[in-house]
Amino acid sequence: MRIVHFIKWLRLKDGGTVRAVLDMCESLASRGHHVTALSTDDSGVPDSWKQPHPTNNAIPHNVLIELRDPLWQRRGRTMADATRDTLTQYLTRASMARAKELLKTADVLHVHGMWANCNHQLTNAARKLGIPYVISPHGMLDDWSMSQGAFKKKLHLSLISRRSLENARAIHCTARAELDQARKWFPNAKGKGVVIPLLFDTDQFKSLPGPELARSTFPAFQSGANLLTVLFLSRLHLKKGVEPLIRAAAAMNAARHPIRLLLAGPSDPPEYESHLRTLARDLGIDQTTHFLGMVTGPLKWSLYQAADVFVLPTSQENFGYVLLESLACGTPVITTKGVDIWPELNDSGGAIICEPQGPTQGTTQADALTDQLAREIQNVTANPARRESMSRAGRAWAMTFLDRQRILQALESAYTQTS
Repeated sequence: MRIVHFIKWLRLKDGGTVRAVLDMCESLASRGHHVTALSTDDSGVPDSWKQPHPTNNAIPHNVLIELRDPLWQRRGRTMADATRDTLTQYLTRASMARAKELLKTADVLHVHGMWANCNHQLTNAARKLGIPYVISPHGMLDDWSMSQGAFKKKLHLSLISRRSLENARAIHCTARAELDQARKWFPNAKGKGVVIPLLFDTDQFKSLPGPELARSTFPAFQSGANLLTVLFLSRLHLKKGVEPLIRAAAAMNAARHPIRLLLAGPSDPPEYESHLRTLARDLGIDQTTHFLGMVTGPLKWSLYQAADVFVLPTSQENFGYVLLESLACGTPVITTKGVDIWPELNDSGGAIICEPQGPTQGTTQADALTDQLAREIQNVTANPARRESMSRAGRAWAMTFLDRQRILQALESAYTQTS
């Protein structure tokens, strides 16, 4: 098959969705398909994809097209500075002409995300050309996501995106919990929702670097040698629950159970890190709270191994690659029901799923989450035998949970099924 994957920005700093697209492209190409990665920013694309190799279909082809935002440009900024979808972002006429030429020879288009106008420019073009397409919302139709800027999103659905959903060959959700939440937004496309997990390459976890690489790289490990280490690794974003985690660390410190809190990942928006640093200082734990920035490759695996527990108290997470990575590295996980694969994680033996019972009088939901995080972190870090048991069970589960070939076959079926 000739498969075109489109995502507006292929930038690694944008997290798991970008990684998912890159993995799909590479894995489908390895099965003999002619795969094109189409985007308006290819900074995260491997260099090998950018080289001319017309006879080598084992490597995806990279095609870069242009996105324009007149309002953004009037403010003297370039599209390289853009970090979110806006109603004034559109593919240029020349880019649409190039995309249409590409689609004319494609068997299927796979678009990723919901709110980018360029996605719907391409699905409309594919529909007019008679080319089937698949949409992956990547959690953007989850209840929590739809509650953020709800009016604008519902208006977008009404005017633009619902039509794309209803005319799709398939709507790809990564977990049953995601489909259960999303299907209310495409009532006229019943039967088009398919559940296919994202690809997860377990091979890279078969031989791990060990914790010493991280311990020798990050100065955070050089102080407080007796402190147990709690790791957060994801974008520093409001929805990820970093603030309740910092407050939980402060509560543990006040109860004389101090921990070393490591926060790894880029700040989104950039100024949010300053807010988090101020919060840690105000709560008196700035000396044991460390901001590591973005960590990748073997150093990231080593960082998981150097942690006693990994915590992601997210409000919404479509798939949560970092949770699988942590388990594959043998590090127990604490997360929330905001992750669409929480039932699977709950059954793994290596994860604890937080579900606060609700605020009491004089407290908030955030307070309830903070209290539960502090309790669960204490329960795990204070019990070495439990940590070891969770480590073994979680790693075994992660290494067998996702059968790569079965997932690829399911994707191929979604591409070829009749509407």
